[in-house]
Amino acid sequence: MENQNHTSNKKLHTLNFNVDLLEKEKENLFYSKILNRETSQLMHTSNNTNPEYLKGRYFLVKEVPNYLETTLAPSANGIKTKKIGTYQGSLINLQKYDSLNAYLKEEISSQRRSNINRCQKRLDLCIKPTYKMYYGDISKTEYNTIFTDYKNMLIRRLAQKESYWEELDYWEERFRSSYDLIKTKKASVFVIYDNNRPISIYINTIYKTTLYIEVIAYDIDYAKFKLGFLSLTQIIKWAIENKFSIIDMSKGDFYYKERFRNGVYTFENHIIFDSQNILIRMKSYILASKLNLFYKSLPLLKKLNLHLWYRKYKKNTKKEVFKEHQGAPPKLVIDSIEGIELPKDVQEICLTNDNYSFLKETLMDFLFLNFEYIQDVSVYMSQSHPNSFYFRGKNKTQKINIIKV
Repeated sequence: MENQNHTSNKKLHTLNFNVDLLEKEKENLFYSKILNRETSQLMHTSNNTNPEYLKGRYFLVKEVPNYLETTLAPSANGIKTKKIGTYQGSLINLQKYDSLNAYLKEEISSQRRSNINRCQKRLDLCIKPTYKMYYGDISKTEYNTIFTDYKNMLIRRLAQKESYWEELDYWEERFRSSYDLIKTKKASVFVIYDNNRPISIYINTIYKTTLYIEVIAYDIDYAKFKLGFLSLTQIIKWAIENKFSIIDMSKGDFYYKERFRNGVYTFENHIIFDSQNILIRMKSYILASKLNLFYKSLPLLKKLNLHLWYRKYKKNTKKEVFKEHQGAPPKLVIDSIEGIELPKDVQEICLTNDNYSFLKETLMDFLFLNFEYIQDVSVYMSQSHPNSFYFRGKNKTQKINIIKV
């Protein structure tokens, strides 16, 4: 048994800084102190760090934000850390803001603020949605609904982009763990509802005064309303009101991050190893060289668009996940003629019927552009021309034709 344990200690132990250490409160396995450089806050301190845990081993701790200064136990003789820069991350430092308006006024251009306000007003007019942040209290029924819809929305969005996101690989794990994290206020979930159905979901984890945005999913039928932007503004508002210092938006070159962030940082991989063990020291140096070479080559690979190719390739290897989203949707053309009259042979239909769900995005656009409330709009199909559909609201009637099935 001793030989087996000795052999296992020589293997690389890989952990995620946020998931395996912060969420599970295992920081003191490695760090006696964690200081947030952005806020000058001491996030973690411990006198219980056991240096013997690190002896004869080496660890790869992934995705450590470099705005956190991590300190090993002073008594950890011979234990060293090699740090490798990986991806760029984005954050919102909230320390000097006492309201959402104050943040938007200083950080967001007047044109973009105007666009956000426009989308917010249209959403409230056309949908009359409800907004809810789950933080410390959530029922199992609500939880199951949110996570089922989050997965479905994410898959549908990725199918649209012909891409794949590894978050789907961890869906079951996140589903199992997040309920307790929400109940204990180590996570929160923000949801926009349309008639009790989630249309935008932000899943966040929480450590001290930092809120980490982990997962974003929204119903692509509502794209006109910019739900991602509107959800983020609500999260910023909530974070300020609840005295959070930082919103960490993690890695990824996404449009909304560039527009909302007021700071950037670098993720690091930390190789923590016992330098007094020759074999462990050699393995750690080899690992560091490989990681350095890989991450330095990423900008070139990105210029060649290999990351897009890889995501498309991954999607093609996960055909079972996307089986309900095979094939292109019908191509729709909106009739531009003004003053359209509703034909006498039309039949009212309901878009909750899967046979007509392809009309949903076009309906949302119709609401947005014509200041219509969804409850005031009826949808019809021509019985003599079954490829012709009509939206009739208080302000306008619109004809939609399928030109390719």
